[in-house]
Amino acid sequence: MVRGTRFIVCLCAVLGLVGCSSHVPEVELEVHTCAPMPEGGRASAAYFVFNHQAYVFAGRDKDGVLQNDLWRYSPSTNSWEHLGATPLTPRVNPTACVHDDAVYLGLGFNGIYDDKSSYKRDWWQYIPATNEWTRLADYPNGNTDCATAFSGTGELYVGYGFSDRYARDFFRYSIAENRWDSIDVGVGSFGYPSRSFGGTGCTCNGRHFMGTGYYKHSLDWWAELLPEGKWAARASVPGQARTIAASAASEQYVYLCGGMHMGGVNTTGAVLQDILRYDPEANQWHYIAVMPEGLINHVCFAIDGKVYWGLGENDNWKVRDKFYYIEE
Repeated sequence: MVRGTRFIVCLCAVLGLVGCSSHVPEVELEVHTCAPMPEGGRASAAYFVFNHQAYVFAGRDKDGVLQNDLWRYSPSTNSWEHLGATPLTPRVNPTACVHDDAVYLGLGFNGIYDDKSSYKRDWWQYIPATNEWTRLADYPNGNTDCATAFSGTGELYVGYGFSDRYARDFFRYSIAENRWDSIDVGVGSFGYPSRSFGGTGCTCNGRHFMGTGYYKHSLDWWAELLPEGKWAARASVPGQARTIAASAASEQYVYLCGGMHMGGVNTTGAVLQDILRYDPEANQWHYIAVMPEGLINHVCFAIDGKVYWGLGENDNWKVRDKFYYIEE
């Protein structure tokens, strides 16, 4: 889950961004404001939900400094708590997912462009109840910037990270055996999932979905990772294709918010501020809300029927501390 690297930054530094873009919602939901994140916010962080609370790990602060700390947001009190530094080194675009009573996180990029070791391969188990950290087997390769992770039955699926090349490798991690195995997820005649950077994905009612990203231009693909470890094409994301968006899932829907549209290396970009809802049963998308401002490298998660989003950066690359939610 994720956001913001050398590739995107350089592209936008040359081309610039042109405002924000959104569609008129088909069913517009009211946007509510939450308590802002203290100390100026965070961009390009990992995020996960555990025990009805949201966590934000690492990322880049308002001064551009990479961090390795952990924050917790409690919806019941609308408050943030700083949990302090973690054993991991500072980084942007790490990856996290929850399985049973543990969180698995790591990977990412440390900001040094001329060193392949900057693409972090360390993988950790975190137990929120006891604040225990255990280092696990390293990720098999260096394609770890902005990777996506899903939790299965006794195993995790992790892949689609970036290093010095676009990739679509996918690995299965056995929790019991602490082992990574490469899997052939299949591409199929529809040509996707494409090699890309900056895609997003999440799990909805036990089903794993992923899409969007960038490869020569922004992408609108959307696919489901089937139980046998193969991708199946689903309805493409409507409207403008996007990269470095954020997604979350309730028990019934997937929500996709924000991101940046890039038509190609010779076109300008637009930061998007729409929120889309995907219905897995109907395989359909709908526009449901407009964010107060377009965001990239932000977070998005669902807790108890509410969809929260915020932090990240706006179209001026300013790190944000704002936080919002909608309720179905």
